[in-house]
Amino acid sequence: MAKLLIVDDEPRVRELMLRQLEDSGHELCEAEDAPTALDVMIQTPCDVIFCDIQMPGKDGLWLTAQLRRTYPMAAVILATGVSSVPPNVSMQAGVLAYLVKPFTRQALLTSLATALKWVEDTRTHGPKTEDRGDKLTDWLDELKEL
Repeated sequence: MAKLLIVDDEPRVRELMLRQLEDSGHELCEAEDAPTALDVMIQTPCDVIFCDIQMPGKDGLWLTAQLRRTYPMAAVILATGVSSVPPNVSMQAGVLAYLVKPFTRQALLTSLATALKWVEDTRTHGPKTEDRGDKLTDWLDELKEL
């Protein structure tokens, strides 16, 4: 059984996701913002984090960066209201999927299955080279050396 964390500033979205995942057999946690999500992770580290990108204060991208440093074995699935994801977001390590709001239950479950497989593979074989850092940062560092 995996632990799932749902992070969204909209209570109705969190409630809907919790209902859609309640029969998945996994332990469910929730947080209304990024700092609260980090507090939840300290208390009970989660395997998969579903996180809204746009939230007041610290956003989902900030949270993703914090999770990569502290919980590199956790899978992140970002939710957005925008249908195209900019490269600086899509290239982040550990971000496995994007849910475009409003998303279907099937999309949620499919992204969960992808994340759970990634978590299992990462625990078995360790992080893949491409999962060990921010690809955009690595690319920019290479450019500086030229």
